[in-house]
Amino acid sequence: MRKTFCLMLFVLMCCMLTIPAMAASEEPVITLQPQSPNYPEYSVAIYTVKAEGTNLKATWYMEWLGKTYTISDVGGAMQDWEPYAGESYGARKLDDNTFAFIFEGIEYDLDGAYIWCVIEDGHYSVTSQKNRISVGNENMPPEIVSIPSELTVEQGDLAEIRCVAKTTDGSELSFLWYETDTGKREDIRAVNRGTETADYLICDTDNVGTRNYVCLVESANGGMTYSSVVPVTVTEKQMITADPNNSHESSDENTKPSETNTETIVTDEVPDANTTNTPDVQGSNEGFPWWAIVLLCVVTAGIGFGVAFVVIKKKS
Repeated sequence: MRKTFCLMLFVLMCCMLTIPAMAASEEPVITLQPQSPNYPEYSVAIYTVKAEGTNLKATWYMEWLGKTYTISDVGGAMQDWEPYAGESYGARKLDDNTFAFIFEGIEYDLDGAYIWCVIEDGHYSVTSQKNRISVGNENMPPEIVSIPSELTVEQGDLAEIRCVAKTTDGSELSFLWYETDTGKREDIRAVNRGTETADYLICDTDNVGTRNYVCLVESANGGMTYSSVVPVTVTEKQMITADPNNSHESSDENTKPSETNTETIVTDEVPDANTTNTPDVQGSNEGFPWWAIVLLCVVTAGIGFGVAFVVIKKKS
């Protein structure tokens, strides 16, 4: 009996530790996709991804000349792309939520390759966009600091994409906006929305569906960077319909004599000092985490087993 009780107690403890950990884990969300600067040959090329989540790690990949390589771990046998990656290269974790792959001296042979990464937290994974490696410009490109990874709005609502960029030499920046029907940067066409030369774009939300946008940032010294593709999804407008019962009551109230309305107004102007506002209990319970309920049941069951064990032991 004692061994059985100890085993049951061990299982309960495992459940208590596992359930909150599983409930607290959420799928990582990428907030900054890798961008596509046009780097000069032999310069330092940096590709960055930012994500929200906990205990994140990144695995980087490259598609070059028809082959896909895992490039995060370069400690083994030399891969075909490595001779053109520069004197030093590899994956870096800049902080808990920022990951980068750096080529210190990238060569023109890698122009046209694609780079991306998979973000994992031990439970879930999410894959970034594939972005083109561009090598061959004479000047260092601007750095895109932030741009939305995606947007979702209701039909007719405002959808604004804002691109924040900077240069190392402080030169003036210009912005051009494009749209791609295929979601690929190679198929872009110019956007004519009246804000196509500003650092933001007001998107068309007249029709339901998804449209994809790209920003080209150019510096006065000739550097250029293409942004990641930003999908903007327009959903149907959620219409708020009035409750027929409430409408009926309102109609009845409107047909009451004016004296009744006057009495109501006077009553409303004198609040009861003993009356307190009670929060909606049902609304509060809607946000109560399911795992807490399960955990409460597990603990209660454990207590029940413990009491039963003590009673049986005393009787025996």
